[in-house]
Amino acid sequence: MSLAWQEIARFGRKVVAAGLTSSRFGNISQRQGEKIHITCTGSMLDELDQSLIVEVERRGPCELDRQASSETCVHRSIYQSTPARAVIHTHSPFVVALSLLEREAVEPLDSEGIIFLGAMPIVEGHFGSEDLAAAVSSVMQSHKACIARGHGVFAAGSSLSDAFTFACMAEHSAKVRYLVKAYPSCERV
Repeated sequence: MSLAWQEIARFGRKVVAAGLTSSRFGNISQRQGEKIHITCTGSMLDELDQSLIVEVERRGPCELDRQASSETCVHRSIYQSTPARAVIHTHSPFVVALSLLEREAVEPLDSEGIIFLGAMPIVEGHFGSEDLAAAVSSVMQSHKACIARGHGVFAAGSSLSDAFTFACMAEHSAKVRYLVKAYPSCERV
């Protein structure tokens, strides 16, 4: 395996340090050609080493899928339908909360979220399912991030740095929206 695991491990620490997820929640992958390097199921993202990242096939299931994240099918589907080279999935608390309160999408109210992120569609599907993979990959063709209802954000980009930025923006925008909605008399939208 290439040194991709070191970059994934670095962003795993950043995801946890930023409060985007905790404990064993979330997963990270990076595409290199026809291979996907992805965290193993149950991994603690801030304690990743080479043994907790596996290389799976981009085109379809392989033997190592059993060790890989339960969301491998979602990552694979994103890579098959978009030009993304990195995907970060977190269980960010404000994103999850808003996915249970909003109907179709989370619309940022903050200027950065409006300009750089845009609406985050909320999709349905049981985690790790082909239904979720199809829903996420469909909306990711035209969005930088989307939300699986009650589950968390999927953010994709041309690099792990881009995917991390979009995951951070998603949580920040969700937090701002949540706080504004908590005070309806002050809400301006």
